[in-house]
Amino acid sequence: MTIGSTVPLMALGVALLWLPLSAHGFMYSAEAIEGWVVDAETGKPMEGVIVVAHWQLKGGFEGGNPVGQLKILESVTEPNGRYSFAAWGPKFALMGHLRSESPEILMFKKGYKFLGLSNNWYRDRDTSKSDWNGKSVKLERFDGTPAEYAKHLGRLNSDLWYFGYADGEPCGWESFPKMLAALDAQDAEFRQQGINYGSIVSRLQSNASRLKSAGCRSVNEVIKR
Repeated sequence: MTIGSTVPLMALGVALLWLPLSAHGFMYSAEAIEGWVVDAETGKPMEGVIVVAHWQLKGGFEGGNPVGQLKILESVTEPNGRYSFAAWGPKFALMGHLRSESPEILMFKKGYKFLGLSNNWYRDRDTSKSDWNGKSVKLERFDGTPAEYAKHLGRLNSDLWYFGYADGEPCGWESFPKMLAALDAQDAEFRQQGINYGSIVSRLQSNASRLKSAGCRSVNEVIKR
């Protein structure tokens, strides 16, 4: 084979490598999201609710395993209960595909049940939109013992741990410092009552050496302890 015939073949090979990426939509973007949070009992707007949204990538042999996060954003509700996330993209995903239920939105305020929201799944849905854009949601006060509240918040801490650290994003937790600070303060109250529920902050601190090796900031620096 001559050098002249090799060049076109190399160009064709490069083109074929890129074709599946564009054909399968590995370039993503998201529209802005705006919503409101009210007290479930009084109907009044809630200020200071911490809201975290994340867009999860899935892949692997069966295509359903978490392989990373495309985007993680944090917001806090205003006096009128409003929160918002800016539009973003286009952003290229090196591997995996965007989970159809993305974005998942997590909400927390001390004394209330945490709330998780996600898109309804259907084939070929537009992943740039959120089902919760322009809508109001209700937060319910937690009616139970401190131990029961700690158990309830265990799920929130686990969710944050997985998409903020364990799912291929060792420094992803840096994207939600206000949520970390609020849960750390709640953990301190639990500890004073002899309750240990394994907060995400304590788990991150126990992995300090790994975080440092990954180039992450210290937990205390992020939450400004």
